[in-house]
Amino acid sequence: MTDPLAAAGLVERIEACYRGVAAGAMADVPLCNPVLSVRLLGLADWEGVRVGALVMPWAINLLLLPGSAPWQAASALSKQQWRFPSGDYEFIHAEDVGFGPFQVCSLFSPALEFDSMEAACATAQAALLALLRPPLDASVEAPAAEPVSRRRWLFGRGRVSAA
Repeated sequence: MTDPLAAAGLVERIEACYRGVAAGAMADVPLCNPVLSVRLLGLADWEGVRVGALVMPWAINLLLLPGSAPWQAASALSKQQWRFPSGDYEFIHAEDVGFGPFQVCSLFSPALEFDSMEAACATAQAALLALLRPPLDASVEAPAAEPVSRRRWLFGRGRVSAA
C-alpha cells in the first residue's frame, strides 16, 4: 500500500465492520472468546494483493484484499489456491459492503485457546510472518504419505504424527 492514510482508513473500516459484527450477530455466541476483540495486523502489499491477519473473538484468519494487481472476481464462498513463500494455501472468497471483496484463510476457528488479546495478536503476527517466509530448509522434501497440518506447520510444530 503506497498511501499510508488510505491503508489506515482501510484498516479502520475493516476493524469497525467486525466490531459491529462482534457487538451484534456474534454477541453472546458460545464460539466467541470473551477476552478477544477485533484487530487487523500487518496489512501489507504482497505480489499485488494486500495480506494481513485478522483477530476476532470467534476466529483468527489470514485476510487477502485487492491491491495493485487485477482482482479475480468470484462468487461468495468459492475457493482459490494462493502460493506463498511458505507453501500453498486455500482462501475463501467473500465481500463486505463496508470494504469490498476479500478472501480469508482460517487459522483458528473458534479462537478459544487464547487467554489474552496479546497472545492472540502475537500468534496472528507470527503466522503472517511465517506465511511470507520460505520453509527453513526448502531443499528437504517431506514424505508424501504423512499429512501436514497448516496450524502445526505455521507454528513450527512440524509434521502430524499418524496415530
